[in-house]
Amino acid sequence: MPDKRSADELSLEELEAIIAQRKRLARARQFADNADGRRFRPVTVMPVEKPAPNATSAVRKTRRLRDNFLFAIEIVAVVALLAIVIGSWANLQTLNQEAIAQARGTVAPTASANGSQELPGSSFPPVNQANELPGSSFPPESAPPALGIRLQAVAAVPVPTPGPRSPTRLVIPAINVDWPIVQGDGWDELKQGIGQRVGTVNPGERGNLVLSGHNDVYGEPLRDLEKIEVGKEVMVYAGGTAYRYIIKAKRVVLPTDLTPLNPSRNPIVTLITCTPYRVDTHRLIVVGELAP
Repeated sequence: MPDKRSADELSLEELEAIIAQRKRLARARQFADNADGRRFRPVTVMPVEKPAPNATSAVRKTRRLRDNFLFAIEIVAVVALLAIVIGSWANLQTLNQEAIAQARGTVAPTASANGSQELPGSSFPPVNQANELPGSSFPPESAPPALGIRLQAVAAVPVPTPGPRSPTRLVIPAINVDWPIVQGDGWDELKQGIGQRVGTVNPGERGNLVLSGHNDVYGEPLRDLEKIEVGKEVMVYAGGTAYRYIIKAKRVVLPTDLTPLNPSRNPIVTLITCTPYRVDTHRLIVVGELAP
């Protein structure tokens, strides 16, 4: 029978029991009201169709073959690239060794000179040498026939016979340079070492002694010229006589800047090579003055 006592007459435990019983009755009514299925709808899970074993195996095999083929192509490309790089390096080293071996022997003057007006020392082939400094590290090239351009040949300047006061050797102790000097600064002359510009003065004389050489082919005689500092000495030999020059200035110019070839009232030496190393878009100019 229901308890008729008032809330004041009930203990705390009895009140908690009554509240819990009423909550259970409320949940039971709520569940009975929703038993008709209007609120809860079952979720139907569709079965996943598994591919046939043969089809899965074929797809995996095709994918594996494609991956292996692409991997093989990558290996072949890497090997070909390495072969090109190694071949180019070997050819360059061969040229340098041949030039060094030739420089150690007796160097005879060549039969012709480069009559161009370009600074020496570049590693790019001069197509038209009329307005640039000489000294390319690549053989001269003609204009492509497809361009329809006919270049007028420049008359070669005869190479003078070396005299007793002609320069024969260039020594720069600060950068370990010790190379023979030949007459002329054209492509063939600079294969043999350092070239003297035809028409420039001899060592020790008043005027501009112009010497040039490569920095990245044929022995790389002037590779470290950019490292030389102002104040260092340059020795130019003429036979058994040594002439000492002191470096006074360094600068970089374009190949078309011919001012380094200008004559001078003072006895100076002008050293020319290409720069930057194996880029060769400019010329490095180093000027030294004869020491008293």
